[in-house]
Amino acid sequence: MRRTILTCACALVATGIVVSAAGGVTTQDVSFQGKYNKRDRHKARAGLSLRTTFSITDPGAPAPLQLDRTTLRFPKGSVVNGRYFPQCKLTAIQAKGPRGCPKGSRIGGGTARGAAPPIVDSVAAKVTLFNGVPVGHDSTLIIYSLPDLGPVITLSGVLKSNRSGRYGYVLDVNVPPIKTLPSAPDASVTFFDATVNNLSVRRGHRRINYIDAPVLCNGTYFLLDGAFTYRGGIVNPVLERFTLNGGPRCP
Repeated sequence: MRRTILTCACALVATGIVVSAAGGVTTQDVSFQGKYNKRDRHKARAGLSLRTTFSITDPGAPAPLQLDRTTLRFPKGSVVNGRYFPQCKLTAIQAKGPRGCPKGSRIGGGTARGAAPPIVDSVAAKVTLFNGVPVGHDSTLIIYSLPDLGPVITLSGVLKSNRSGRYGYVLDVNVPPIKTLPSAPDASVTFFDATVNNLSVRRGHRRINYIDAPVLCNGTYFLLDGAFTYRGGIVNPVLERFTLNGGPRCP
């Protein structure tokens, strides 16, 4: 029975979850890829880089639904140590861009794409990730997106720790309307691919990783749930595949 459930779940991850809406069917694929620091791969815990990728498609419509919010849940065991790293203030990056952030607060980056047909078929964006100012004991993540067309988009989300529930952290990020040209509709997000780098800082004799995780066998993965909310209040639950690479080869 367990094998059957896992097989069905993997099939859902591979094909995406479908949301019916007026004008088309939106499909999304989400995956996480964690990679251990090589020097720590045989230890009990190691530094970890984390790549998050998702695509949103709707072949039957000019563009997919417009994204309003993403909720991503991460497995227990890992610890985010953002409070030990240089921190960027959201107001500073909104006013001055990345130069308003202190050195060392940049923690990763990647790319994104959107579409606003019929005026704009596709627009690419460079994504930069920053360690934000903690909220209480919780780290924050700032997503700075510089598109080829349209205004800069700055997003912020709190990595809320959850010791009593099923997940270690929950990240909620609100997505504002994405503008391109005055005559074009708001853009729909079609692709996002960004990596939080494997980073560490020294505190006395300690080396502290930004993401510190238990070392598991190479290729270990978890099936988790999350939710994407679209314009109009449509909520699309998704399965996320979280795969860990770079650990020891286990029999």
